[in-house]
Amino acid sequence: MNTKEKNMYRLYRARTAHLKWLNNIKLLVSGLNVDKKQLTPIVQDTELGQWFYNEAKQFAQFNSKNVLEEMEELLENMYNIFAKIYSIYFGEAKSSLKTFLGFKNSASKYEIELATRCYEDIVVLSDQFKNKFGVLERQLFALSDVKHEMVRVFEYEEEEAQKRTVMENESGDDYHHGPRSH
Repeated sequence: MNTKEKNMYRLYRARTAHLKWLNNIKLLVSGLNVDKKQLTPIVQDTELGQWFYNEAKQFAQFNSKNVLEEMEELLENMYNIFAKIYSIYFGEAKSSLKTFLGFKNSASKYEIELATRCYEDIVVLSDQFKNKFGVLERQLFALSDVKHEMVRVFEYEEEEAQKRTVMENESGDDYHHGPRSH
């Protein structure tokens, strides 16, 4: 697989991750139990967010800056709304109080209605996001292999810098001079 194919493959994986996230929210709002580990209110902690901020943003140096800025705004808006849903179903103070009082950790009728409205807002934003995703996909597909290689070189340099930092940290003060050095 060449670099362009790898970049496109990662884009498809990110799109799939977004669809899984959206489906998990739908299940949660529908009243089904969803593992808290599958949902996080912080976009950078998700597979999509990591791809977007660590890889996709690198394509802003070419002709994708505008679409990436629009995608970022949509992502932020979706996750700001999702934070409300997350707090309804996974909020720490609420769950510990209900547990203390002996109640099952469930949302009230008002909270369920609010979560449903929030989910509907996320779906609208998600549709716009998926449209932008399609634009980005076409732009990346149209880029030459040379430009995809430029992004790969940047990633390689970044990985090498991280490896050097780890090696420097590991070889820090942990050096022992032998049994007679004490």
